[in-house]
Amino acid sequence: MNKKKILVLSTYPIKNPQHGGQKRTYAIVDAYRQHFAQVRHSAVFFRPFYAEHEADDIPLGRDSEHKVMSSPLTGDVVCGEAIFEDGVVKRKMTSLLRSFAPDIIHIEQPFPYLGLKPLLKELQLSPRLVFGSQNIEAPMKREILEGAHVEEAQIRQAEKLITDLEAELSRASDLVVACTPSDLEAHKRMGAKHVVLAPNGVSRPHIDPQAVRYWQDKFQDMGVNRKILFVGSAHPPNWTGFLQMVGKGLGFLPYDARIIAAGSISDYFEREVNADAPDIDDATFWLRAFATGRLSEDRLAALITLGDVILLPITEGGGSNLKTAEAILADKKVVATSHALRSFEWFKDFPNVWVADTKPTFIRSIQAALDASHAARSAQQAKLAHQVEWQQCLKAMVDRVGAL
Repeated sequence: MNKKKILVLSTYPIKNPQHGGQKRTYAIVDAYRQHFAQVRHSAVFFRPFYAEHEADDIPLGRDSEHKVMSSPLTGDVVCGEAIFEDGVVKRKMTSLLRSFAPDIIHIEQPFPYLGLKPLLKELQLSPRLVFGSQNIEAPMKREILEGAHVEEAQIRQAEKLITDLEAELSRASDLVVACTPSDLEAHKRMGAKHVVLAPNGVSRPHIDPQAVRYWQDKFQDMGVNRKILFVGSAHPPNWTGFLQMVGKGLGFLPYDARIIAAGSISDYFEREVNADAPDIDDATFWLRAFATGRLSEDRLAALITLGDVILLPITEGGGSNLKTAEAILADKKVVATSHALRSFEWFKDFPNVWVADTKPTFIRSIQAALDASHAARSAQQAKLAHQVEWQQCLKAMVDRVGAL
């Protein structure tokens, strides 16, 4: 067991991980704990977004909370700056840094470095820095802000701040951890001295028979025999991809098939699709769609077990998609865009996979997948699929961090 002490920082708690960033951070902390004697995680976070947190997590002070409420799409920036600028957060983070005295600080996504850099200087601490990059964040933030119709001047300001931050942290870090080969090359161009690839992965699910029965009874009552799963958060690339590749007009589906929206993406559909609207697609959407809302891990795992087809209609955004890794491990029929397979391109040659990059071909692929029988993977393909488990994905990262 390595005796180095590691502190992992993020802008969200991981007590009950729901979205992809939380799940990746949880997996990283878990991987470190299997190899290092002392590992702690601390999130500087906006309390209304996250009900569950742990002792080392630090909620924003009141002034910082007001900043997030006035600009929620840049809340990650506010959380990062709060480490130095928010008196409440600064005191608690200072106490943690002094008492724990980490040898290595792993910064998951660049934002905590905004306040951590001046705080480390003030405290005269010089730990090794690991930058865990989930995406090249600046262009993604632009896409999100543009989608919310934020003024261009504000978008440019946020984009420049994050561009400069990512480049500075890439140069300052002793190791940069990237999710995809293209992101890895981007960090090299920013000046990163040492990089390692650690693609997104998934944990092997535990299937609860009671949760399986819950969904079986639910679908029987609904008269649904064929389930098309669209699992995701309300992150803009998820719903924009769905609208571009599938749309609201679901009349192409058979009467006994439903698109099942699971996770916080359900919130978007329930808010935006009005059955009383004069538009025919809106009015009929819920005849062929069902929103589960946010699910516990056991119910989500059971839903995936019972699903017939998994949709991956992602058309934009960086990094790699955790839902793609889940689909690979689940061994279901999959309809995906090429973009959804980034860093998993080898998966397109598997059986039961349809790749489509236009709306008409995507819809035809859904229909074909519904009608097709499930084909067995070869032994080599089955072995390759297990490479998406977190233990394999993060091994190179843990080895390199251990050598710092």
